[in-house]
Amino acid sequence: MIQIFKLKELNLTEINHLEELNSWWDKPINKKLVKCKRFISNFGLQPNDYISFDNINDVSFNEFIRGINNYLNFYTPKLKTIVSERHAFKKFDKSIINYMQLNGYVWALSTIASFYSEKVDPDLTKLNKNDAVAFANDVLFEKWNKFKREVIANFGGNEIIKDVIKGVFENEVIYEGILFDSRVIINTIVKYTSNLLKRTEITEKQFLNIMYLAYLQSNFIEAFIYIYNGFIINLR
Repeated sequence: MIQIFKLKELNLTEINHLEELNSWWDKPINKKLVKCKRFISNFGLQPNDYISFDNINDVSFNEFIRGINNYLNFYTPKLKTIVSERHAFKKFDKSIINYMQLNGYVWALSTIASFYSEKVDPDLTKLNKNDAVAFANDVLFEKWNKFKREVIANFGGNEIIKDVIKGVFENEVIYEGILFDSRVIINTIVKYTSNLLKRTEITEKQFLNIMYLAYLQSNFIEAFIYIYNGFIINLR
């Protein structure tokens, strides 16, 4: 699941347009970057072997993206253990939060660059807020739909549980001009599966997998919306 959040490098036009905007993202991005690198060092590894910079302004934007993607080379080999053992999940939970928020920040910037490139307007006087939101929601929904499929698949052939969860997913609401935020639905799914675990109707591994998926999706959404709101706040 985490691979669907892999960042895409920008073309020259997108990078140029992103550079035309006043940066409001340096501080939150650099803060998460430091935390991600610090976590790597806890394993006796050299953080610079995975992310060779300490600040988003130290390298080009595409070099920054490659570094953030490279963090997955540290993470991926440990995923099987993380979603299988409770103590391992607790050991990694904060690092999952930090990485997914960093990832969400950068996905938002990439989305802004793509939208801005399609609607070139240096003065931001003609860009439409609803168009910008709809553009971003396409990205959010792509991730959300994959999340839903992963959650449903987690319960195998248990059609009763799957039907309940599908019913929860039906509560998603889309409002024009508002970024899609599915965190309430995600929290409902987590509470439901927690109760299932207490009643021993699912395995701990199934529950941990839901927790893992929820961490990925919720923190990505939170970070994406935070950065993207800094863009659309100036649009009409």
